[in-house]
Amino acid sequence: MTSFYIHTLRSGRGTGTAGRSSDPNVPGHMSDYLLPPSFQSEAFDHAIKEHGKQAAALRNEGTWMTSRCSAFVLIVFCAAFSYSRASHGQFGEERRRGDLSTIQLTGGSVVEFKDMPSTALACSQPYSIFLPPSYSRQSSKTYPVVYFLHGLNNDHTSWTEDRYGNLQNKVEEMILARKIPEIIMVHPKGDNSFYCNYADGTKLYEDFIVQELPHFIEANYRGMNDRSHRAIGGTSMGGFGALKIAMRFPDRYSATAGHSPIIFLGKNPLDVPEEMKASRFFQFFGGILRPLFGDPLDQGLWDKNNPLLLARSGKLGNLKIHFDYGTADRYNQTIRLAEGVKALDRALTEAKVPHSFKEYPGEPHGWALVAAHIEESLEFLCQGFK
Repeated sequence: MTSFYIHTLRSGRGTGTAGRSSDPNVPGHMSDYLLPPSFQSEAFDHAIKEHGKQAAALRNEGTWMTSRCSAFVLIVFCAAFSYSRASHGQFGEERRRGDLSTIQLTGGSVVEFKDMPSTALACSQPYSIFLPPSYSRQSSKTYPVVYFLHGLNNDHTSWTEDRYGNLQNKVEEMILARKIPEIIMVHPKGDNSFYCNYADGTKLYEDFIVQELPHFIEANYRGMNDRSHRAIGGTSMGGFGALKIAMRFPDRYSATAGHSPIIFLGKNPLDVPEEMKASRFFQFFGGILRPLFGDPLDQGLWDKNNPLLLARSGKLGNLKIHFDYGTADRYNQTIRLAEGVKALDRALTEAKVPHSFKEYPGEPHGWALVAAHIEESLEFLCQGFK
């Protein structure tokens, strides 16, 4: 088995207003996801007013203590988000690509936007696919496949948007520079599913990602069909999804990478005091999670999808694992993202699972972090491809 070392960049804790991004060109709201920087303080103050002394005490304390506080912070986050949304409008369509015609890159690669039939989702589900420079010229050649999962309120087209760095150009540049081999890269539409199956079985997003999508890609795009040539990454909600899926199915993926992965602390994300459960803000966030994990939440089902517990099991074979975050991530003070990823680092270390964990001082959340470090993560994901 190949040996890997834990690589952690340590620095002081992030500071500043909850939710602040260090990148002025990457406004934050819920998709990658929180609030526009100009409204963060206003929105947080609104949340404090709505939820009174408990929230104020938490804010003044400066740290978020206990598992129940972890879930309570989600309510403050939802209050701030809801206020910003009501005051400043719905999400902009610039988070999703409008023009779905094929993108032709200068080096010969293409990005196509397609749909595929899905029994798991009972619909035709969209995806985008990056095909490398030689794909159209060498009709018998097969290619390794990297799957990449988006965050909340983004979709399969978001990675190609100007605001997120036109990542398809960076992928091609890495191939042409021979930093990575020629790969097929697939971005499926995962909605706001956290890439989990619905508790009632009506929508099976995990099954779609793990079973249907690879089968379709390998049958229709000359993708290699073995574990050693298949990897999965993602950002934010997609970082959670990529790590969770690879840890649940280490026999199907050779490597996984999560940028700014949402790792929930505590018993489960909805474990809050009874008096909080009537809040419309709790209902907003709960509206995303209840279809996935049941109402009331099925603790056993959550445990099966919790990256922290999967890491502690140590039953991950020789899966290569990488994840990172920035100290200026706007979730560090709201949903304790920094504490979550550090807890994952500890869990893997204690289970003696080799992995790579990086902390980037002063860097933000989501696609902005991906754009800055896609070379590191793609080289990691592709290192076993031959």
